[in-house]
Amino acid sequence: MRWETDTPIRDSDDRMNGFDPSAINPVSGTPGVVRFAGVDGWPSSPYRTDWNNVGPRIGLAWRPFGAAHTIVRGGFGVFFAHPFDHGAPNSASLGFERSASLQTPDNGITAPFYLRDGVPALQEATVVRDATFGAVRVGQNPTTAVTFYERDRATGYAQQFNLGIQRELPAQFVVELSYLGNLSRKLPSQNLSINQIAPEKMAAGLTQQRDRPFPQFSNVTVLFPTLGVSNYHAGVLRVERRFAHGFNVLSTYTWSKFLNNTDEGGANIGDPGVYSDFYNRSRDYGPSANDIRQRATFSSVWELPIGTGRRWMSSGWLAPIVGNWSLGMLGTLQSGPPFTVTTQTNSTNAQSAGALRADLVGNPELPSGERTLARWFNTDAFAQPAPLRFGTSGRGILRGDGIVKVDLLIGKLVALGAQRTLQFRVELFNAFNHTDFGLPGHTFGAPGFGIVSSARAARSMQLGVRFAY
Repeated sequence: MRWETDTPIRDSDDRMNGFDPSAINPVSGTPGVVRFAGVDGWPSSPYRTDWNNVGPRIGLAWRPFGAAHTIVRGGFGVFFAHPFDHGAPNSASLGFERSASLQTPDNGITAPFYLRDGVPALQEATVVRDATFGAVRVGQNPTTAVTFYERDRATGYAQQFNLGIQRELPAQFVVELSYLGNLSRKLPSQNLSINQIAPEKMAAGLTQQRDRPFPQFSNVTVLFPTLGVSNYHAGVLRVERRFAHGFNVLSTYTWSKFLNNTDEGGANIGDPGVYSDFYNRSRDYGPSANDIRQRATFSSVWELPIGTGRRWMSSGWLAPIVGNWSLGMLGTLQSGPPFTVTTQTNSTNAQSAGALRADLVGNPELPSGERTLARWFNTDAFAQPAPLRFGTSGRGILRGDGIVKVDLLIGKLVALGAQRTLQFRVELFNAFNHTDFGLPGHTFGAPGFGIVSSARAARSMQLGVRFAY
């Protein structure tokens, strides 16, 4: 059993802001007031401490009925994320920021200032840090974009579990069949704008700045909100023979499904954006950009049994010349990642939380015989949504090209005596030069829509020498 917590970040001089979405702003008469740490009863910490992070963990290993060559393994645990797994905080400091624009009179020929003279003094405007901060009257052009942390910010966590059976086979092989899962909740996600016009106002054709929930501000954004949900399930088949007698094998096959409503913090394969309609977040749930349904790998190293200290020709002057070779291979086959069709123009006029997805008006898939680089999917299955309306296509409904890749290694070992060796290596990446294509253009209305215009790396070769002593 484990308990842990991360206390909120704080500024020692309370130079941070918050936001009260329900308080009435005295300037605009609408909800939404910028609050400041330690002022008028607002807490010094930007969000509350999450105290309930209790993480049990349990594991088991069992030989069923005393079997000598079979074992069942399993485990379960709750693991907590760092509060800023998604990125380092660098905002929520409204009212305390200082900046200046220093320009040269002749496009950079003359320096705006010299460091030896110090940075020019800044002329600071008087800032009143109260409930009126940054707000304008309804109908005026707003000048302040608010960023803040949600008061009930939670700690993200994952429930990870697995159950598998291993069986020892002849010739030192082991085969394992297992199921594993990862159910994650409250994950830190991309910054989220909450100043989107409500659906009922959109339906009435109200799409002006005054119709936004907080019209006194140009935008209101939650920093890394902890609302992400992801669900990963996988079945894994693994065959392994550990290195012995100059030979090893490791091969795996994984079938998995990975759905979420958040992004992967920049490590994703496909589209980074997931938000669309702030008021209908169920449409943001779909295949993760890292959802690879099938993946098979094979790796092996084989030291040929010829040469010094090996089975054949282990001695004599010819052994170090024709022997001591090794071969290696790493093969990968995997299905393609998903991607989402968005539009070039956001016609909702709602200042939405993310990109507008296209309308789906047909079957977007093409039979494999009709799929070409110039038309990877059925581009006629999509249309621009009508004004003031969100699109009907889902997230991650199409798939890109998969990966077929084989890397090879050829090595020659030369013994130099006194436990010193020299290894010459030839490494071939994508040895068979198989073309794996990138994602097609998936912005409706753009010139490259449906066209594949990129590919992963072609075959490359490198030579190396390794000295060991």
